[in-house]
Amino acid sequence: MKINTLLTILLLFIATVGYTQIKYEAKIDSKYKSIQLDDGSFKYVKYDKKKQTIFIYNIDNTLWKTVMLPLPKNHLLDEVKLISQTTFNKDEKVEVVYSCLEFTVPDNFEDPNVDYSKVNFTLNVITETGESLLKVDNSNMMEIIHTKGQTKMLIYKHVGESFNNNDETLIYNLP
Repeated sequence: MKINTLLTILLLFIATVGYTQIKYEAKIDSKYKSIQLDDGSFKYVKYDKKKQTIFIYNIDNTLWKTVMLPLPKNHLLDEVKLISQTTFNKDEKVEVVYSCLEFTVPDNFEDPNVDYSKVNFTLNVITETGESLLKVDNSNMMEIIHTKGQTKMLIYKHVGESFNNNDETLIYNLP
């Protein structure tokens, strides 16, 4: 009887320990950004500044897609906002929404003691082949919403050069 009880406890202990431990799998560089696609799968994204390219990896760290980001002259990548396969087109191509920025100094800027530069944003929607689906100047924020059976994209656009201006929200109907 004691042996059966001990064996039962030992088997329960081994079964519990075998299935409840947290197991280290791998690490990724802090420069990666995790995203969730519209089908629910997770991916990691890393940007190569020199090649102006994003590399999209599966959760097991295998390369899934490579997309070159066409940045306007003198612009830097601000942020990858969305990666999708069905939000803008119903084909299998990946679509990427990203913002980029440019720092400019006004021509009449003469006082070297004043640190003033203007930031110009651009929001871009492209396919994985680099085809431009949309470009909005003076914007770096967007949101996808679902309402009454429709999908809309809201793009928040900066109007004017100061934060006191009334900004605009551009509304786009998505397929």
